[in-house]
Amino acid sequence: MSVAPMEAGEARPGTKYDRLIAAAKAIPAATTIVVHPCDESSPRGAADAAEAGIIKPTLVGPAAKIKAAALKHNIDISGFELVDAPIARPPPQWRWS
Repeated sequence: MSVAPMEAGEARPGTKYDRLIAAAKAIPAATTIVVHPCDESSPRGAADAAEAGIIKPTLVGPAAKIKAAALKHNIDISGFELVDAPIARPPPQWRWS
């Protein structure tokens, strides 16, 4: 038996995933905080879920880095709330040696 790989965002009809997405779309979008979305997958996932009407993302982290990641990967985050928060560093006594 041959199984074709799924593309990102592709769903198979009738799967648990489809039922979960349908249930999420049936209720109001949840305000969702996405912390440190400075890679490709985090802002893309937030954008895809927002486009589907599942979440209302608030992006939290270093604003310049978040904007740069979104721009680099062609992800539109212009409609999202963006909270500029510097990278947190643990105090020295909490760091592992």
